[in-house]
Amino acid sequence: MKRAILLLINILVFGMCSFSIELPTYSDVNYKDNVKTVLLHPKGDAFAKPVIFINDMTEALHLEFDILDSEAPYLYYTLIHCSNDWRPTDLPMNDYINGFPYDDVDNYSFSLNTMVDYVHYELDFPNANMMPKISGNYLLVVYGEDQNLENIYFTRRFMVSEEIAVIKANIPRYPYDLNLGTNKQQVNLQVSYPSLFNSRANEYSNVTIQQNGRWDNAVIGLKPSYVYPEYLSYENNKRTVFESGNQFRHLNTSNLNNRPEQTESVRQGEYYYIVTLYPDKKRNHHTYFDEEDLFGGKYIYLEREDKNPSVEADYVMVDFTLDWYPVMTDRDVYVMGAITDWNFNESNKMTYDYNKKCYKLSLLLKQGFYDFIYAVRDKGAKVADVGTVAGDFWETQNEYTIYVYLFDPMLNYDKLIGVTVIRSH
Repeated sequence: MKRAILLLINILVFGMCSFSIELPTYSDVNYKDNVKTVLLHPKGDAFAKPVIFINDMTEALHLEFDILDSEAPYLYYTLIHCSNDWRPTDLPMNDYINGFPYDDVDNYSFSLNTMVDYVHYELDFPNANMMPKISGNYLLVVYGEDQNLENIYFTRRFMVSEEIAVIKANIPRYPYDLNLGTNKQQVNLQVSYPSLFNSRANEYSNVTIQQNGRWDNAVIGLKPSYVYPEYLSYENNKRTVFESGNQFRHLNTSNLNNRPEQTESVRQGEYYYIVTLYPDKKRNHHTYFDEEDLFGGKYIYLEREDKNPSVEADYVMVDFTLDWYPVMTDRDVYVMGAITDWNFNESNKMTYDYNKKCYKLSLLLKQGFYDFIYAVRDKGAKVADVGTVAGDFWETQNEYTIYVYLFDPMLNYDKLIGVTVIRSH
């Protein structure tokens, strides 16, 4: 009853105006330290990008996450419509949402027989209470009882597409400019759509290219290299040349009774299990090693089929070590992937041990299977580099997601008119 009253107050106070809080960034951020293992994907496909289609809203997105606590806080969610470059639009909520502007997240369960207590939440949306009306980029905001920045728990990006564009893409053996390096991967694409002739393509079309789950090196606001009567061509453009990197490393904590692969030790601490991995070595001078990975993804599961990993998987402290000498004084090293939400912050930045000549990091992770890679970033820079540690090999299997936007000057927002996913090989 209390939750219903709070939700009604939210609706009456904020009505259908735009979201009242100005966020520091409109990206995937955990604002509270006790938020863990946020997963957002199409229902039934844990590895797909969070994209749904305007003409089939029955295909819902599935959200699940944990709050490290023994009590369940009241939580609510709302949606913010964004431009192609992830800035909030000026549209009022009733222009892009059918139903209520806010709703509660009321499906939760408590962890069972775990050393670390947590509350597991789940939500499927769109639903009867809230449904996007238009295509484009959206930010999902989960917050507490009071609508202010201090009560925001986390934000996550997702997209709604109209699927009217035809996208053809490929990755040639060499980039157009060999001075960029013969091991780079270049994405070439052609785009056509019904209103191409009337769209003022150079001005109103924008393309985003995302490598795996990364946003730091994503190409945003890409304009066509050539405009033809039948299609737009995005070729021979330096911006579409990506560092290839190497295959991701793996971590598997689904069964702690048998020592997991690549694990030096497993021991029970006072508050959680502690898994220590064998020290990793740099791969930048090695030949490419072909090994399947999840393109940097993660999958929460337990080896025992009679257990429910959503509430029975425990949280484990995992110790990472990267042998490296000397220390990089002007650069920082991070553990990167869905394992750390593809972010670069203090929580996943490694520290240097001068005595052991290595970088170290400990992460509290829910049991499951994780990809990860060591990324290096210049202090103050935005884009990270994986080649320094992992090497750079054209043969690397990467996944590229291409988003095509068309700005509508009458409606004043960027329509998402097509999405496609290609792999480098």
